[in-house]
Amino acid sequence: MPHDAPRTPVVLVGGLHRTTNARIAYALLQPGTVVISHDLRDVASGRVTRIEHRMSPEGTDTIAIDDISLEHGCVSCTLRLDLLPMLRTLHHDSGVERIVVLLDPIVEPERLSAEIMATVVDVPASAGLGALPSGPASIDVFVESTLCGVDARSWLDDATGDITVTEAGMTGLDDERTVAQVAISQLRFADAIVIESADGLNDAFALMRLHAVVLRLAPGAGMRTLNSMQPLDRSIVHGALESIGDGTPNGRPMRPFDPLLAGSPSLDADCGVQLTSFEADRPFHPERLHDALDVLLDGVVQARGRMWLASDPDDVMWLESAGGALGISHVGTWIACVEDPASVDAEHRALASLRWHPEHGDRHSSITVLCHRADPMSIHDALREALVTDEELARGPAYITSLPSPFGHAHRDPCDDMDITTPEPTVADRPGRTEGDEA
Repeated sequence: MPHDAPRTPVVLVGGLHRTTNARIAYALLQPGTVVISHDLRDVASGRVTRIEHRMSPEGTDTIAIDDISLEHGCVSCTLRLDLLPMLRTLHHDSGVERIVVLLDPIVEPERLSAEIMATVVDVPASAGLGALPSGPASIDVFVESTLCGVDARSWLDDATGDITVTEAGMTGLDDERTVAQVAISQLRFADAIVIESADGLNDAFALMRLHAVVLRLAPGAGMRTLNSMQPLDRSIVHGALESIGDGTPNGRPMRPFDPLLAGSPSLDADCGVQLTSFEADRPFHPERLHDALDVLLDGVVQARGRMWLASDPDDVMWLESAGGALGISHVGTWIACVEDPASVDAEHRALASLRWHPEHGDRHSSITVLCHRADPMSIHDALREALVTDEELARGPAYITSLPSPFGHAHRDPCDDMDITTPEPTVADRPGRTEGDEA
């Protein structure tokens, strides 16, 4: 029977390793819980296998396995046409107190959370429940936490490579995202992390190095590390959830002006791993920046942050790299260029006021770089040399804004040469998203 309880909590479980994810999700199965999964390996053919495993409040297990046919075989169709309406329907089931969503390895939890919050879906009538009014799933559910499974033997190599998820055989879709982009996104959005097969690494130093990377990508996340002899059971998963610290996403997608060092990750070097921050209160010269981007594609786990380009003084540009892939997107407008600053989010205005400049307002560049082989000072030097010089600034705003630029509102590296066609402007709906990405 339908019920009018508060929104139902949803736990997202993701990661590159399908088996690890499943063990985490089913460790959370208890009375009043339902575990939902969509196997997307055949999504390109328009077919998705959905498994719904529920345990009633009395402790009775039931499993339903269905093949779903989609008119357009894609991840977005699966989410919008099946998963999101299902979340709303399950909220109105009095036997469901918590929903665990076991994600296919190609799904990024942050993007799903954004879909839950904002994507309007229709829910047709079903047994015992009439049609629900159109609206986002967040009317009925909320993302309580996100867990990420990590295979210690392969994760760091996956997170620093450059092959696409299609080339890796993870999907039959023509998906341009790299495995590294997916791996970094999954772990960075996690509130809790479970690392398996720690004894599969060559030595203790390799495990320490993996921990150094994970602790800088997700500094507040609760974490448990297991060797091959330790079972991944309920106590392990609950222990990870109970040790969550400050600054984790808790289901909230990142916004362009959120702190880049949320959770206060260490900036000290550890096992050759170091997180460094680059700040500048003058714009980048577009062509010199383009030439400098190679320093972020070798020996770097991730780089991300806001940029001020001389050729686009109104636009906030977002840079995000993972392993050997990098994207630049337009994500907003500087407050200094907004006609009505009062219309800007109060938290954003407060942060901007801390660094406001009488001439260029809140324009700035702020980039964090997580190195595992690269030299942080070399990266700082390359980015600093890509800024406009005093002599260029002295030639005035007309000259600065007329500088030729290889960037449009979305750019990918590596590219073939400098003579690329500037794409039509597109506004990304979240940091790091570029045209052609799967939802």
